[in-house]
Amino acid sequence: MVETTVLIDDSDIDLFIQRRFLEVYQFSKKLISYKSAEEALAWLKAINGEAPPDVIFLDLNMPNVDGFGFLEGFKTLPQKVSDKSRIVVLTSSNSQKDRDLAFTYKNVIQFVTKPLKQSDIEDLKKIVI
Repeated sequence: MVETTVLIDDSDIDLFIQRRFLEVYQFSKKLISYKSAEEALAWLKAINGEAPPDVIFLDLNMPNVDGFGFLEGFKTLPQKVSDKSRIVVLTSSNSQKDRDLAFTYKNVIQFVTKPLKQSDIEDLKKIVI
């Protein structure tokens, strides 16, 4: 079980489903949700004494700042965040172009097409735990 996981998705329904899956399969002790990339980046920039998240589940298709905008912003975060946090792209996109682009970012460790499945969580546990 990882300590802290962040979910970033503009859909309340998707956030609810992801949260339930991660709780049922005991992936993380603490789950934090953000409905926008901007809010999540602001929180990550402001982290002081608390530990950065171990895993970030990131949707690509969001208004204003999309997932790729988040990944660009992530590169500017403090080193303690970029050294610890790993990113799982969790998206409705099954585009090979999106997949290839996502993996050009060093913190992206997995690309999962929604909906999140038990096998996705089991595979992820092998990578991060």
